[in-house]
Amino acid sequence: MKYLIFFLLLFFFEVKSQDTLIPVILLNDVIISEENNGFSIDDFIEYVKNDTTFYMGFKHLRYYPHDFESELIIKNEDSSVKGFVKKKGKYHSNTKQSWITYDTIIKEGKIFKINGDYKYYTIEAFEEVFFPIDSFNVSLSISSKKKESDSKNMRDAKTIGFSIGTDNIERSDAGLSKKLAIFDQDMRKYYDYFIGETIYNGKECYSFTINVKDNLTNADIKKTLIKNITSYFDKKNFNVIFREYKFYYNNLALKLDMHIVVEMDYVNAKHVPIEIYYKGFWDVLFFKSEFSEFRITNTNYIVN
Repeated sequence: MKYLIFFLLLFFFEVKSQDTLIPVILLNDVIISEENNGFSIDDFIEYVKNDTTFYMGFKHLRYYPHDFESELIIKNEDSSVKGFVKKKGKYHSNTKQSWITYDTIIKEGKIFKINGDYKYYTIEAFEEVFFPIDSFNVSLSISSKKKESDSKNMRDAKTIGFSIGTDNIERSDAGLSKKLAIFDQDMRKYYDYFIGETIYNGKECYSFTINVKDNLTNADIKKTLIKNITSYFDKKNFNVIFREYKFYYNNLALKLDMHIVVEMDYVNAKHVPIEIYYKGFWDVLFFKSEFSEFRITNTNYIVN
């Protein structure tokens, strides 16, 4: 279970981005029709099912040079601060490899072991995702091939970031992987799906929201892991420019409560993440629970 939590935090950088709508759509605020938008419901569904913009945006994050500033806070159960890691620096890229240099690194609090390693798994996870020690290969190509070296848990974690509800999920009869397949027939009964309109950062957008139904019994609520996913699609090109995830699960072996928000924008017409926010708690049987909050802001992209 501990490794699944780690992989939940590693969801950002790997697989094809897709959302899938079920055949029955609940419309909220606006009726999307061929007459008033130039495309039909079926057209909209196909756009959403084949979306790769969210994934490509994260490839741009590593591909294009930019500045970043981050803060990871480890908290006590009462929300008081136990320690933190603050970083400020630059991503560099020659279009084949990228690497990181730092202007500032500040580490304070009771977050270290005697040997100097971090005490907390959450810090290790975000360090690996966002701040690799060595240079790393970058590319703008998209491949649907699965990495042979990936474990089952890693594939599930990638699904959380980019392919929830699609055929990329490896189904099992039990466990958390089944709960990620929220568009499977036996999971649909727990969710409502809404299409609407919104204005986000001055951009006209379609919204697609997945919510756990309000009228579920406690027993049915416990069968769900994903409580909400909200996505905003730019009307001009269907790029995902906002996505929010809420996960909650509670049983004897695992408790987790995670909230993730990703904000996207454009730099010279390239789609890039500008802010990523995570706030979470997890408690795995036989391991110490962790409360943490993380935010990284990306600015000054160099896009030619």
